[in-house]
Amino acid sequence: MICGFFVSAFATHNRAGEITYRHVSGLTYEVTITTCTKTSVIADRTYLKINWGDVPIGAELDSLERTGITFLGGLDAQINTYVGTHTYGGPGIFDLSVEDPNRNSGVLNIENSVDQIFCIASQLIITPQSGHNNSVVLLNPAKEQACVFKNWIHNPGAYDPDGDILVYSLVPSMGGDYNEDGVGCDPIPGFIFPQFYSPNNDIFEIDPVTGDLTWVTPQVVGEYNVGIKIEEWRMVNGALMKVGHVIRDMQINVLLCTNNPPEITAIADTCIEANSDFNLSVSAFDPDGDPIDLSAVGGPFTEVMHTATFQDLNNGTGTFAWLPECTEIRSAPYQVLFKAEDLGNQVSLTDIEVVFITVVGPPVENLNAEALGSQITVAWNPNVCLDQFTPAERAQCRYDVYRRNGPFDFEPSQCELGLPEYTGYQLIGTVNGLGDTTYVDSQGLFFGGTYCYRVVTRFPDGAESYTSEEVCAEIRKDQPVITNVSVVATDAANGEVYVAWSPPVDLDTEIFPGPYHYELLHGADYSGAANVIFSTPDQVELINEDTLYTHVGLNTLDTPNNYRVTFWSGGELVSFSSFASSVFLELIPDDNQMTLIMNHEVPWTNETYEVYRQEPGGGAFNLVGTATEAMFTDTGLVNNVTYCWFVRAIGTYGTPGVVDPLINDSQIACGKPYDLTPPCAPEITVDGDCESETVLIVWTNPNNSCADDVMGYRLYYAPVEGEDLVLYAEFDFANDTVFVFNEDGEIGSIAGCYAVTALDSLLEGPDGNLRRNESVLSDIFCVDNCPIYLLPNIFTPNNDGVNDVFIPYPYRFIESVDFQVFNRWGGLVFKTSDPAIGWDGTDDTTGQVCTDGTYFYTVTANTIRLTGLVPEKFSGTIQLSDGKNPVQE
Repeated sequence: MICGFFVSAFATHNRAGEITYRHVSGLTYEVTITTCTKTSVIADRTYLKINWGDVPIGAELDSLERTGITFLGGLDAQINTYVGTHTYGGPGIFDLSVEDPNRNSGVLNIENSVDQIFCIASQLIITPQSGHNNSVVLLNPAKEQACVFKNWIHNPGAYDPDGDILVYSLVPSMGGDYNEDGVGCDPIPGFIFPQFYSPNNDIFEIDPVTGDLTWVTPQVVGEYNVGIKIEEWRMVNGALMKVGHVIRDMQINVLLCTNNPPEITAIADTCIEANSDFNLSVSAFDPDGDPIDLSAVGGPFTEVMHTATFQDLNNGTGTFAWLPECTEIRSAPYQVLFKAEDLGNQVSLTDIEVVFITVVGPPVENLNAEALGSQITVAWNPNVCLDQFTPAERAQCRYDVYRRNGPFDFEPSQCELGLPEYTGYQLIGTVNGLGDTTYVDSQGLFFGGTYCYRVVTRFPDGAESYTSEEVCAEIRKDQPVITNVSVVATDAANGEVYVAWSPPVDLDTEIFPGPYHYELLHGADYSGAANVIFSTPDQVELINEDTLYTHVGLNTLDTPNNYRVTFWSGGELVSFSSFASSVFLELIPDDNQMTLIMNHEVPWTNETYEVYRQEPGGGAFNLVGTATEAMFTDTGLVNNVTYCWFVRAIGTYGTPGVVDPLINDSQIACGKPYDLTPPCAPEITVDGDCESETVLIVWTNPNNSCADDVMGYRLYYAPVEGEDLVLYAEFDFANDTVFVFNEDGEIGSIAGCYAVTALDSLLEGPDGNLRRNESVLSDIFCVDNCPIYLLPNIFTPNNDGVNDVFIPYPYRFIESVDFQVFNRWGGLVFKTSDPAIGWDGTDDTTGQVCTDGTYFYTVTANTIRLTGLVPEKFSGTIQLSDGKNPVQE
């Protein structure tokens, strides 16, 4: 007979590990299992079984063969790697896991560690939105040593090939499937984070951005394990989406030693331009005077096409050198981890300095801008990365074109990418691909204006280059410029609009010698202007003064009016102005207020809007406020009373040679404010009472919290959960906040769902009809019935007035029944659907009173419940007797 604890028969050798993966093609991924095991034990795994995350529960798991061993000298540990590939059937979230008995013994923060299953897990997410993912690569081993009472630091050296955002956190070490759900690993029961094992609860934490794991300070000698979770997040369609994670199980061996760790001089994060040499000096010192070994790991050394180098100069200094090219440009920075380790001690201690280095795209060069008429053509040389990218990569790039009025002296700092908002530049357009290097700007350009441009290159993952140099161009005033479209009179048929324009003083009169004249074109709305309404006589000399015209006999009440001026020389159309419309007021009424929307399409910039109001009953218009945006809300008004407004827009072209400021009035618009804002919903409580068969519904008065004009309420009800609520009752006073449902008992049920809305005052609406605003529904509360249906087991139909009819005991919430009575031979003698039954003992088949004896019944009671009618079945016996003779069987 063999006795003993079965689990300890397994090898006790697993110290640490993780699972990583990389995308191969399609839905195929290569997975690497890395474990750190105890070298001194006999057990050694030449293969490990893996759950790919898509394996049915109970199915046989695939085995991955070991592909490499690396021994960690002096740590009684070895690094084992197992590699295999797997093809998934489609998109999904896949939790990869590996279980192996058992952990090594003596881990202080894991109870009975020798008996705990070792389990590591990672998550792979495949979605069409985020595309394929490569997990992080961990460049530092998962087994380290620390000294008691000395600060300790570690970094896993995570590098993400896709440039995803990494987020670090601490999690418990994991063991077997403790939840017995057949999926993955679970946290080890009773796991204690290392700081809580210490009597003083020292600090043990990880930086969520850099991944630096610090322990200040370990106080108990021994081995500890902890999980480091590294999540990957990717920007997808403007939002962050998780694309996977890796959980590393790490082991820390705290020893008794007097060594002090070295310290690296702080290094700032930085940015470097692609195709530029970058050199960085790294220095460290040791407080004990021990020799220092400097090293560096990170993506620039292993995961890029043009790799970096690091040289340890053996005197506590080192040099990092890198010449990245365009293939290394990405929006996410590269993480470089510099490590200083002191030498000559039984336990070597380290210091870590994490530096983020962003490779920035070079700016485009030879930018130029040329004005022609009312547009400016901007051109530049292709970005130098054009020749270093594949055709597919070029197609994923674009140029962003920015513009501002007037120059701005801007020299970006080292990590100042694109164009910051404070420069005043605004994005006006994009050019897709790296080969197309021309952009034509024709929107919002005014004569005489100086327009400056810069171009920023966007790379495939959205990374921005440094901005180009600035280039500027000026629009000549060789066309007429409209300065006024101002409503003089508001009327549906006899309205008037004042129109004025400035002459094209920069016109080349040698090319266009005259004679000259203007034509003024008009159109309704903002859809252009095609009708000639005014023409000036021909003049031999160029017209150097502003031209003024008042357009009469048109509708200014219901529609804006749009204008354009054309300029002619010798019967030939030379140039034309931009379209310019009147300011058209749109009124939006609300409770005791009116919002004014100033609609217009003009080529100048309106900087201020003065709002004038006429009080009810007429009189002068008075200034009531100003706005810098084309919207203004006039408050403190009386509902259902007519007010009138007009707006004076004050604008500018921002250039000499034209009247400034430009002052233009809107039409006069009149309207009434109405209360269109519903009150907030009440808060309700619902209490069902089965004994009284009533529901007490109580709600709050919103006037005491979030409203000021609630005048009543509506109660909504649905007898069955899930059905639409319908209006059940209406209350006309704000203090009516209590209602007893089924108080008169007529409904016969309290089951249902209840909600209340609040109503404000009854007022005239915009359509002239009386209306009131209703809040959204309160929270919906549901109540169920408590059905009762009990039957007696004896009755005496002898016409003595006592117990002559078989009826149920008092019942409630029964809609109908299927009640059937059978004699001893199984013959049906009575049936009914009436819950009250009312059987007088007559046999329905013979019309005679049944003989004394025992009868059997079955009943299905259709109970009224919140979910609808619910049948309840039961059966029993009835003793029928004349009340005089013994019951005969």
